Formats: sequence, C-alpha cells, structure tokens
Amino acid sequence: MPMLVIVAALAQAAAPQTPPRMMEFRGADGKPLPEEIQARLRERFKDAAPVPRPAGTEGEVVVRGQRPRGSALGDIPPERTLSAVDIRSYGANSVAELIQALGAQVSSGRGREDAGPIVLLNGKRVSSFAEIAKIPTEAIERTDILPEEVALQYGYPADQKVVNVVTFERFSSRIGQLSLVAPTEGGQMTSGGSANVLKLRGDTRTQIDAEISRSSALLESERDVRQPSGDPTLGEFRTLLPASQRVSLGGTIAGTPLKDVSASLNGRFDTTRTRAVVGRNAAGPLQREGETDTAHLGIVMGGRMATWLWTATGNLDRVTGTTTTDTGIAATPRNDTRFANTVANTDVLLNGSPFALPAGKAAASLRAAVSSRHFDSRSVLGSGSRTADLGRDTASVQGTIDLPITGRATPALGWLGKLSANATAQVERVSDVGTLHGLGYGLAWSPLPAVSLLASVTDEQAAPTLEQLGNPLTVVPNVRTYDLVRGETVDVTRVFGGNRALRSDDRHVLSLGLTIKPFAKKDLILTADYITTRIDDPVAQFPLASPQVEAAFPDRITRDAGGRLARIDATPVNFAKSRQRQLRWGISYMMPLGPLPPGVQNANLRVFSSEAEAKRRLPPGAQMMRVDAGSPAARRFENLTSRLMFSLQHNWRLEDSVLLRAGGPTLNLLGGDALDNRGGRPRHEIEMQAGAFKRGLGARLTATWQSGTTVRGLAGSASNLSFGDLATVNLNLFANVADYIGRSKAPAWLKGTRISLSATNLFDARQDVRDGSGATPIGYQPAYLNPIGRTVALSLRKVF
Repeated sequence: MPMLVIVAALAQAAAPQTPPRMMEFRGADGKPLPEEIQARLRERFKDAAPVPRPAGTEGEVVVRGQRPRGSALGDIPPERTLSAVDIRSYGANSVAELIQALGAQVSSGRGREDAGPIVLLNGKRVSSFAEIAKIPTEAIERTDILPEEVALQYGYPADQKVVNVVTFERFSSRIGQLSLVAPTEGGQMTSGGSANVLKLRGDTRTQIDAEISRSSALLESERDVRQPSGDPTLGEFRTLLPASQRVSLGGTIAGTPLKDVSASLNGRFDTTRTRAVVGRNAAGPLQREGETDTAHLGIVMGGRMATWLWTATGNLDRVTGTTTTDTGIAATPRNDTRFANTVANTDVLLNGSPFALPAGKAAASLRAAVSSRHFDSRSVLGSGSRTADLGRDTASVQGTIDLPITGRATPALGWLGKLSANATAQVERVSDVGTLHGLGYGLAWSPLPAVSLLASVTDEQAAPTLEQLGNPLTVVPNVRTYDLVRGETVDVTRVFGGNRALRSDDRHVLSLGLTIKPFAKKDLILTADYITTRIDDPVAQFPLASPQVEAAFPDRITRDAGGRLARIDATPVNFAKSRQRQLRWGISYMMPLGPLPPGVQNANLRVFSSEAEAKRRLPPGAQMMRVDAGSPAARRFENLTSRLMFSLQHNWRLEDSVLLRAGGPTLNLLGGDALDNRGGRPRHEIEMQAGAFKRGLGARLTATWQSGTTVRGLAGSASNLSFGDLATVNLNLFANVADYIGRSKAPAWLKGTRISLSATNLFDARQDVRDGSGATPIGYQPAYLNPIGRTVALSLRKVF
C-alpha cells in the first residue's frame, strides 16, 4: 500500500516524560500510540534533552497549545474542518471542484444572491477566487468552513460563508487532464483538456495552468421540440444551447520580496466564442454570434506593522464582448452590440488589537477601499443606434470591532461560557449615486464547548451595477414565452439591456445561527440558521408576464390588435419591497471505515506512493513511517485513510413576497405567484450527499429535491400552471489507480493517475409543468426546462 506519513507535530503532541520513566508518545486524542510506533519514535528522539519542570510539578503534564498554521482571524471556531484525508474522499481535482462538491454546506441565505463563499488561502485574503481556483486538492492540508461573521474580520459584509484553504508547506506537481461529456440523448458534446504546474515552498508559490474546451450546438430538432406552428422543420433553425469554444490561460507567482512582507501576482485571460440559430425567415436561418474576452491582473501584499497585520490587494479586470443577431425584420435586419467593462480597485486591511478587556483582547479590523469602473456599450439596430458611456468611482471605509465579554480569563462568569459582541460600520461614496451606509452588530456565544450560537443584524444600502444601468440594448426575436393572461405560448420579441432610472436598494437582515458538535471524538455536526430579510427598492430582472406584473408595469408589455403578446421590455426594474423568512438546517457526519490504530484517530496524515516522493514534499524534520503491505498495521492504517460521509441540508422558506409598486399588488411567491418562467419559489429544498472512499476507490452520490409550486393566471383555472416536484441524482465514481493496482509497486505511469466516471441527473429527471387542462404548454416542454438531461462524463487525470 502507499506509504503513510505522520508528521512531527504528532510525535510532539504530548511532552515526553523525563527519566527514569520510559518516554511515551500520545496521539492528538490523548491515547498512547501503538507500541510499534512508540518504539520507532523512542529511537528517533532518544537523544532529546529532558524538559525542565518547576519543583513540585513532576507528576504534571503541561500542554501549550497554539492555533493551527494558516488559521483564519478571530476566535469564532470553524463549523467544520476537513483534513487532507477527508478531502481525498470527495474525488475533487481542484479547489473550485471541492467548493462545488461541498454544495449547500458552504452556501448562505443572507446574501443578495447565492454568490458562493469567500475563500481564503492559509488564513489570508486573495486577489480573487480565480487566483486559487486551480490549486489541486493534493496540495491541501485542511479546509475550514466558517460562519458568515468571520467575513467581517476580512473587510467583507457578513452575508457569505468563509472557506479557508490551508496548503501544505512543501508541495510540487504537474497535472494533465482530459475530459469528455455527452448527454445520453445525444446532441451537444463537450470535450476539453487542461494542464497545471504548481510548486509550494513555504510562502513561495508558483503556478501555471491552461484549459481548452469545445461544445457543439444542441438544436430543438435533436430533442423533438413541438413548434407552435406545427412545422417540425423549424426545430432545425433554433438552438437550445449554442456551440461554444473556450480557451483559458493563467499564472501565479508568490513569495517574500521583502523581509516579513509576502506578495503574490496573478494573471488570467479567457476567451469564449458562441454561435446560435434563433429562427429563420424567407432569406434563410437567423443566427446569433458572440465573443467575450476576459483579462485579469491581481496583486496581494501583506505583512506586520508593530502589533498590526496589514493586507493590500489590487485588481485590474477588463471584459469585452460583441454580439451580432439577425432579427428577421426587413427594416432592421441586424442588431450589433458591443461592450467594454473595465474595473480597477485597491484596498488596505488592518487587523489588530487596540486594547484589552478582562475577558481578553479586543479584535479590530479597518478596511479602506477605492475603485474605478468604466462601462461603455453600443447597440446598432438597422440605421438607429444607442450608446452608453458610464463611469463610477467609489471610496469606502469599513470598521469592525469584536469585544470579548466572558471566557477563560473571567472564571467568575464561567457559568456563562464564552461570549463576545461585534459591531460593524461602513460608509461608501458612489460617484453617480451618492453616499451609502451600512451598519451591523452581533453576538457570539458558546455556553458549552460543543455549542455555538451566533446572532446578527445588518442594515446596508447598495447601488445598482453599471451593467444593470447601462448594458447595451439587445433585441432578440422569437423568444418562446407563456402568456398567463391568455393561457397560451407565443414567440415574442424580447428587449434586454440597462435601465438608467434604477435606484439603490436598502437591505435589512436578521440572522440566528446554531452549531452543535455533540461528540468530541466523532465528526458529527448539526447546524441551524433562521434568516429574515427585508429589502426596500430591490433591483431585479423584469419578471414573468403575469396579470399582476402587467397591471403594475403596463408600459413594459405590448400586445397586438388581437390582444396577443408581441413584445416585452425586459430591462431591470425596481420593485417597492420584498420580504423573505427561511429556516436552514443541516447535519453532516464523516467517519473512517473500520477499526483504527489506537491513538492516531485525529493524526495529521499524508499518503505518498514512495519514500522519494515523501522526502521531496515533506518539510525537514517530518516523521516518516513505512507500513508493510498486508500486515495488521497496514490494514488498520488502510481504515484510517478511508472515509464514509453523509450530509443533509434543508432550506425551508417560511415567507417570500414582493410588493411590485407602492399601492399595487403583492406577489406571494409561495402561494401562486411567480417572477420568472421557473414558477414560484419552492417552499422546501433539500440536498443530500453520501459517499465512501477506501483503497483508492471512491463514490459520491448527491441528491437534490424541491417541492412543487403553482402559478395563477387570469383566464380562470385553464391558464394556471402547476410545477411538479423535482428530484435529481448525481453519481460520481473515481479510482486512484495506483492505490488499487500494484500500490507501492505500481509502475510509474500509473502513480498519480485518477479515472473518474460521473453521471449528472442520473434518472434524467425534468420538472413536469401542466396547465389547467392537464397539458404541457409548448414553452414548458422538458427540453426547454433542461435541454441536456442526463449526461455522462469521463475524465483521465495524471499527477506527475
């Protein structure tokens, strides 16, 4: 089997007893290590000098602890920590894939949208997620999942979970990967390849990665889509998914250019081309072609100034895009658009302790940021044109203070446990909007070591984005749309673009969170969050053309002389108010498969295929241990590196409503109203994961379920729409080939090779949508709701 390595930190977990007693070593759980390991460690440390002890303490053991290397700032403990062995069991290839695999465990209900978590590297900020997204999982020592309040210490609002990725101090790899993804129904096929080179040496990091992918188009005719006119040949001139080509190249270099100052520089360039068919006229097919180029340059510097830590980040991003669309209208045959979006920003973050309280030191963070953004666009439709040239400069300051109230330093109040309070204030000046404010405060309480409670209140304002204000006008013909007023599906002209009349929104969030770890020596975690959100003047894309929406925005919807829906202005709007209440709870559990060697259940382990590889990647002084294949010790260590995991996350929406306009109708998204063609909001959403990993073979099953909804129309029950429950299952199988075939004697070309086979939407599930008569409207055919259906992906990955 591959060689197991226990790093020196394990050998030092308990101080060796001084003579005349025999030296004894204990694991992280306090239990003695196996005798065979004890003997090797005694031999290694036989010359170690005894540790002097004060008189009268000969029978005592003094333990001096410190925070693990790379820990996040603050005293709030992680909700969950994944070790290197835990991470192996997910079968993820990179940081980006690991975040995706964690799913609902790292999502938050507090944000304006589910933008994913804030990701740190070794407890520090990065310029952008793209800087670390391609780091291979083999380089990760552990991953901490932390609650939203930790984001305040890094200058972010407390509306996203925080994931701290801690890499090994020494690591190097060269990785190549090939992949092929295809739907079982045929049609669009995607192929791709990538290469990645990474080298870690302490604070020095060098990485280069490249990726290329290509997807063919998927036509309506390849899914037998029914056409409103009844002419099946029209499906040959409409794409469900466009053909696309993507090329990406990125690189990062990090080190310590000055004493006690770390720095990293990263860059990335992506280009994507797409081509679609949007219908036909007498002259032939109508096409839409697009190209988007993205360039990014980021820098991070950090160090210490007296007792304060400082971090400075800077980013320069530029996105350009062009589209050409055939309209099929003789007077305006083509719609050409282009846009360019350039953003430059920099900020400085200070972290430190300004003073001490009886319960401990106060923790403070101060962040100052400036940014400049320029957005220009041009849309040409026939002989007419529309241009936008917008700029925005912002300057903001955010301060956070965390005050310990009770803790170990206040034994008189020990019955209260550990209690702290925090407060945050933010002021932002936006050149084209004005001054925006934000204020937040909260409590963190741990009455018992296994229980953690968090409460927070946040009030903040946010301006609409420049894209929402100034995106180029784009006219797309033949957009299949269901008309809830008449209960029919029609092809309409839909107008997309920006709306310069948008106003800033004002958001109020109350959150109560609970985390319980009932067993100290078992990885079982229970979490629950209650979140209520109220927004004044929320900004949103134009909603579904329901009777209530048409009554609130009559100027946005055009009908022909016969009352049939003909055109929709779908540029963004401000609603009057929105309100949501939800309860999110979850359970996660992970355990080894089988009995373990005593004393090493929580050991810091790494697995290598050879002694030479271990010496190359481990820091000096690490304790290496070879386990003979087939021995009792090998079987026990095989269990130690195995995993059985289970997680369940449930999001229960208690309220979700939108007041469209002051004095106008209120949409109950849980009770018959909707904002988009996916129906109302499902009251219940569940995500379940189960997986197992042993001897290099792994399997992970992910199942999601959402409850059904109903949308009421105007023309009686005949125009109502019923959206059924939807359950999808994804299965991922993977094999680390050398761990299963040959093990330490496997040929070099097999070592580091992983084969993955996955099925997305295993049972080819699609949501069932019916009108009042029980029929499926043409615009809600399964192919429109999920064009791909079940897909199978095969990938071959090699670590050199």
